[in-house]
Amino acid sequence: MTSQQNQEEIIYRLASAEDFQTLAEMYRLLDRAYRVSGYTFPDVEQVGDKWLDTFRRKIGRFSIIYIAERHSEIIGFSTARIKRVPEFLGGALIGELKDLWIEPGVRRLGIGEKLLRLATEWCLAQEVDSIEAQYFVGNQVSDSLLQNLGFKPELVQMRMMKGEYKQADEGSI
Repeated sequence: MTSQQNQEEIIYRLASAEDFQTLAEMYRLLDRAYRVSGYTFPDVEQVGDKWLDTFRRKIGRFSIIYIAERHSEIIGFSTARIKRVPEFLGGALIGELKDLWIEPGVRRLGIGEKLLRLATEWCLAQEVDSIEAQYFVGNQVSDSLLQNLGFKPELVQMRMMKGEYKQADEGSI
């Protein structure tokens, strides 16, 4: 079966409350993948439910979840949020592409690109000044996909965990 035939079977739509339990489970899988990639935040119990709680009150107004569905089964999702940056940064309205998950068995079929395009188009419809996205260092798939959509590298984020600070040697400063 070709990629085009597979795409024809896929329905893309906004998530509804009936999808939330499945999405919470998928986010749990995404959280596991983040940790394999180097994610260093504390492990959280019921992470999928807690993640979903950040969307419940704002969904449809300041955030969205798009899902990909095949044969009535959710096979992927993407999220986007809108935020306003502080006045010292211009007070601009910014779109944020937050999370993307595609089930392993259907990756490389263009589903992630379609979901990111839907999320990007939603942000643009909110009249944002720009859209930002983050991904883990070394994730070439995300890098290529985002650059194909028009994103450009802007900054690098680094993290030091408590206890990892390296004291200066005597006389070095």
